[in-house]
Amino acid sequence: MISRTFTSYLLLISLFLILQSCGTTDTVTVVDRSPESAADTTDQEAVLQPQDEFMQLSIGLLEPVTNLDPLFAENLSSLRVISLIYDGLFELNDNGEPEPKLVTNTEVSEDGRQYLLTINRDLYFHDSNVFSAGVGRRIQAQDVKWAFERTARNGVPHTAAQLLMNVRGFENYYLEQRNVYDPDQRVISGVSGIEVINNATIRFTLKHPDDQFLHKLASPYLSIYPREAVENREPGLKNQPVGTGPYILNEKSENAVILARNPSPRFTEQVGSYPINRINFSFFSSESEIFQQFARQNIDWIPEMSPLIQQQVVNTEGQITSSYSGQFQLIEHSAQRLTNVYLNGNSEQNLDAFKYRLNNLERDQLSLSGDIRFQKYETLDNEENEVNSGEFYIVFTDNPFARIIFNDLNNSLFGGDSSLTFLDIRTPTPETILYSRSADHIHNEFLGFSKENLWLTAKTTIFGIHHNYVKGLSSTAVPWKLSVENVEVDESDRDDS
Repeated sequence: MISRTFTSYLLLISLFLILQSCGTTDTVTVVDRSPESAADTTDQEAVLQPQDEFMQLSIGLLEPVTNLDPLFAENLSSLRVISLIYDGLFELNDNGEPEPKLVTNTEVSEDGRQYLLTINRDLYFHDSNVFSAGVGRRIQAQDVKWAFERTARNGVPHTAAQLLMNVRGFENYYLEQRNVYDPDQRVISGVSGIEVINNATIRFTLKHPDDQFLHKLASPYLSIYPREAVENREPGLKNQPVGTGPYILNEKSENAVILARNPSPRFTEQVGSYPINRINFSFFSSESEIFQQFARQNIDWIPEMSPLIQQQVVNTEGQITSSYSGQFQLIEHSAQRLTNVYLNGNSEQNLDAFKYRLNNLERDQLSLSGDIRFQKYETLDNEENEVNSGEFYIVFTDNPFARIIFNDLNNSLFGGDSSLTFLDIRTPTPETILYSRSADHIHNEFLGFSKENLWLTAKTTIFGIHHNYVKGLSSTAVPWKLSVENVEVDESDRDDS
């Protein structure tokens, strides 16, 4: 009896120890998890709600997307994809006016030099392995300051930094970062005009009032991302973007980018606003191939048509030609692309002879449609104007608008028999004589691209085209904007279009 009682006592003690060990742990991990991305299992109505129909949209790109880091966006195609992955403090609506995106409140001082912004702390970065727990953390004001100060640092393009030059202390920080190569010798720790007040509040102080400041903050170049995405992974945001936008990267290859809708309930519970589950972006180096894929319904939408497609589809009145009017829908945007062609002032080639020929070139010798402006050089009093065409080279470009200009120049100046070619390099060298820079009308206004050695500017209206089964697309004044909200793909109409 005593033995049985003792045995039962030992069993009770063992059970108590087991339960005690299960209820305690040496380490407690607290994850700052988004309520927008954690499903509430107690909400029976949400659990019983049927899953929305899977909807896919295929988009044809004019240029390749090689880098998904906002600071390294080289073309409008990249800006279009980036604008779906990241958010900025503001965004431009279809009329080109700024609207809050990551901001809940804006206060502007009477003198127009101070902007006090309240950050929406209910927003979270995408889940990603750049975070130790793999779970996206809450956005904070410090993320804004860090991302903006990164634009000034050596090793990144200067485009984004130019948008912030009017912020007090930014130019000093930029110059030191770019010119003092030993970090230990730098004395400026940050931009004085970007002050983090608390986790939810940040203040910008400008040197001079700027009524376009909020427009600049809406640029995709000033998208917000977490510090961890740059510092914790290589090669950083290039192939592993982390933002707060409606879509996340699913797959990226040389000629394709696939985005999936952000699984956060912020977007999945708003199926009416974000009905597209997956977006496939495809790039084709051949203009004819992309149009063939579009005609076969392998591509649903081309947001910006290339020059050759545009000449085939759009008539002189800016309307779709009769042969395609029943098949496709044309969208003329109130936005423009700018293609600037420069003479390389550092070229070792015979610039005088080349200028002489350019000076006698007429606008109608270029087949590119749109607003084309020449900077006429003073006619050279030089009878020695013979040009050895084999000496002249043009920097390679992915911009088809620049390519058609260069091809026309080759035919007009040298009769098509020259060796005027595209070299596969990305910057002017002593061997090159012409190079191009692509822009859009908004950034061209903000950044004030150099006019030194500028010979030609081609401003072309952005035309998009889509199949009839794609519903909800509209015109926009913002060159990089892809308004996929409320866009639907009606599969029942696909084969009949």
